[in-house]
Amino acid sequence: MNPPFPVALVAGLLLAAAAQAQSYTINFDNLASGTSANLAAPSGVSFGEGTWSPDYDSEGDVIAGTDRWRLFDGAGNILVRNPSFYDRGSAPSGLVALDGVFQPTIMSFSSPQMMAQFSVTLDNDTYGDSGAMIEFYRVSSSGNTLLASIPAYQTSPGFTAALAAPVSGVDMVVLPSGALYDNIRYSSVPEPGSIALTLVGFAGFGAFLFLRRISANR
Repeated sequence: MNPPFPVALVAGLLLAAAAQAQSYTINFDNLASGTSANLAAPSGVSFGEGTWSPDYDSEGDVIAGTDRWRLFDGAGNILVRNPSFYDRGSAPSGLVALDGVFQPTIMSFSSPQMMAQFSVTLDNDTYGDSGAMIEFYRVSSSGNTLLASIPAYQTSPGFTAALAAPVSGVDMVVLPSGALYDNIRYSSVPEPGSIALTLVGFAGFGAFLFLRRISANR
């Protein structure tokens, strides 16, 4: 016997939600040196220049204790470069990599992500900061919450920085200055809260249709 209509609908939605988990690789291989890194970004992802700065009050004065990572107002696009532009080692793949040599780069997501996996490979040279960290944040109107961080050993040629465990609620990833970045790989799945709200909404609609069908058959 077939399950009641709403039950079948909810089961189907659960399967659909699970199927939404996707893996991405951003390698910039098809871009020319000096062009925007955003041309290689998948839908819902963007790259921008990051700045560590405070909020300001209506008089233009700094609000103490509000410093956080944010996109730099009026910043131009983050570019890709052939590392030879800086007399550096080759890109991990192709000829170019994301240029983060002189500014931090913020990788922003249009909605919170549950990062099942994340990794990025640095350029093949020994320049940079051996203590640099890649940071994962949740963003809210009251400030940013640091969720996780991983070392980016910029002095180790071709180093791959990778998450050791999944991280939930990621709105942005901060790539520190001092390196070029390539082969950004991540797997994301829908946030549990988002899935639950979606299921409640559709299950309610399914129940309405089911009751309507019963009423019509009387």
